[in-house]
Amino acid sequence: MAMAMAMTMLFSLLLVRAAKAADDSGAETEAEALLRWKSTLIDATNSLSSWSIANSTCSWIGVTCDAAGHVTELDLPGADINGTLDALYSAAFENLTTIDLSHNNLDGAIPANICMLRTLTILDLSSNYLVGVIPINISMLIALTVLDLSGNNLAGAIPANISMLHTLTFLDLSSNNLTGAIPYQLSKLPRLAHLGLGDNHLTNPEYAMFFTPMPFLEFLSLSRHFTVFAFLKWHRSNGSR
Repeated sequence: MAMAMAMTMLFSLLLVRAAKAADDSGAETEAEALLRWKSTLIDATNSLSSWSIANSTCSWIGVTCDAAGHVTELDLPGADINGTLDALYSAAFENLTTIDLSHNNLDGAIPANICMLRTLTILDLSSNYLVGVIPINISMLIALTVLDLSGNNLAGAIPANISMLHTLTFLDLSSNNLTGAIPYQLSKLPRLAHLGLGDNHLTNPEYAMFFTPMPFLEFLSLSRHFTVFAFLKWHRSNGSR
């Protein structure tokens, strides 16, 4: 576990240095970054028609800005866009707190450089066609309160170091192709209220998970055969002691 965390930190540091080098060679603006990503997408229904240099970035559909004009939210649920997330990251997004791209037609893998968006509090990529594994460095998004990757085609094991996301209240990885045991470290998320892991190919939770109180847990889905309510009752009673 310690070795995995060390490797995560090293990998993330390398990403930081690579991003800084790219940034130093010619920084792009938030508008340029969004237009660069748009150029890789298929927008059959013209959902992104307002995304143009002729318009203020803060007036673009799905884009919210703060008082200083910095992009803080990217909300495009059900926009019928096709493409990947490969070109989404930019060092320009220093104030981005929300990405909601749920219910679209996005495919490909979740890019490793997603960890660079350190200000994110909400990451919702649910109901797409994403493949590959959950990046281990997603644990570097330490401000996250909501992580929803449900309804995709993600495979592999659940990274145990998601437990480093101490502010998470909502975690949903259901309806994917995830395998392996449910890591007991998830029970160490102190504020978790929603945990959705059902409709995967997961085996039973690691035994230690049953001995860690989760006092705020209100919703739990592990599999079709797991006794959810007994689990919740046990955790609540032990968490209140």
